[in-house]
Amino acid sequence: MLQAIRVPVKELQRCSGIVAEDVVSNDKALLLPRGSSLALLDDSAINILKGKLISEGVEYINIYLHNDSDPSLITSIEDENNYQSAPPFRQIDKSLAEMALYQINDVYNRIAKGETLSELYEPLLNTARVLTQEILESEAITLSLYKVKEKDEYTFVHSLNVSLLSGFLAEKLLKGDSVTERIVIGGLLHDVGKARIPLEILNKPGPLTAEEFAVMKGHPLIGFGILKDARITDETILNVTLFHHERMDGKGYPKGLTGKEIPVEARIVAVADVFDAVTTNRVYRSGVSLYNAVSLIIKDTGKHFDPKVSRELVSALGLYPPGTIVELSDGNIAVVTACNEGDLFRPTVKLMGSWAEVTSGNGRDGKVVNLRNTPNLYIKKAIGNFSK
Repeated sequence: MLQAIRVPVKELQRCSGIVAEDVVSNDKALLLPRGSSLALLDDSAINILKGKLISEGVEYINIYLHNDSDPSLITSIEDENNYQSAPPFRQIDKSLAEMALYQINDVYNRIAKGETLSELYEPLLNTARVLTQEILESEAITLSLYKVKEKDEYTFVHSLNVSLLSGFLAEKLLKGDSVTERIVIGGLLHDVGKARIPLEILNKPGPLTAEEFAVMKGHPLIGFGILKDARITDETILNVTLFHHERMDGKGYPKGLTGKEIPVEARIVAVADVFDAVTTNRVYRSGVSLYNAVSLIIKDTGKHFDPKVSRELVSALGLYPPGTIVELSDGNIAVVTACNEGDLFRPTVKLMGSWAEVTSGNGRDGKVVNLRNTPNLYIKKAIGNFSK
């Protein structure tokens, strides 16, 4: 028997062997148990099995191939080891994210009109619970971040993105669904104080004056008051709202806390807050690439950011986070789809075509290449972010 090999479902009739691991559906239903022998299935049964697996979105399964499998199949699989069809990667459900955006927008608009958060909190909390489960299962969190289309969208789109990335980091660092959920809701509400900042300051198409910035710096305390008025007592959520602009070197606000004086949940949200802010296009400046955002986080680690949180961001996203558009050493353009644990420089990418093809609008939906397995192909430079 050969070692386990990744076989396309569409080629199952050409192989004989044993299923190496359980095959499950997206909703965790067992489709094909480990140890199943394909040699016991006739052509009709194989076709039924293929149809079921494909209908459930399963494109490949791992099989211990017998020596009597089609030799040409084995050769073709080995040839494609580094150049595969796109692996499925889980992103945040779009309809759920859009519901969260609607709710955040509603919260900000109603608080701006003088209403309290009390009646709006429970529905937002329910959405945060579902978002948390999506985050726990997501494999490409940066590809789930939304883009700002209108200037008035910035605050609530930013709040969703900070919530998603904060929850992702919290799960890695704190390892608990309950605390992750509280940080997710904290991320949704971290800028709620901006609902009571004058719009001419909030949406000013240019840098703020010293006086305007002093007003803007009041939003954490305002947000803390809004949560208190709504009788929200959860310390994690309150800490995120009040302290997400504190800095490790004590130069943040509103309290000028240093190091571990800053609650860990606020240190997590601080990294997510800046990462999303600097990658977002604003009227007065263009957002930086995801690659440059990671570089900025690294540069300011220890001064602004907690080294443990920064390290987790870099470890989870790599130096080229999913969604980064890169130029490869062979001249092709690609989009990063996944990072490889332990190798920050060589992620998995999806080929888009040559620079001429991409810029002319004729880019192709190409193969996925794991750069870890292709020593002669590497990233030459990052050139932008993928726009959904």
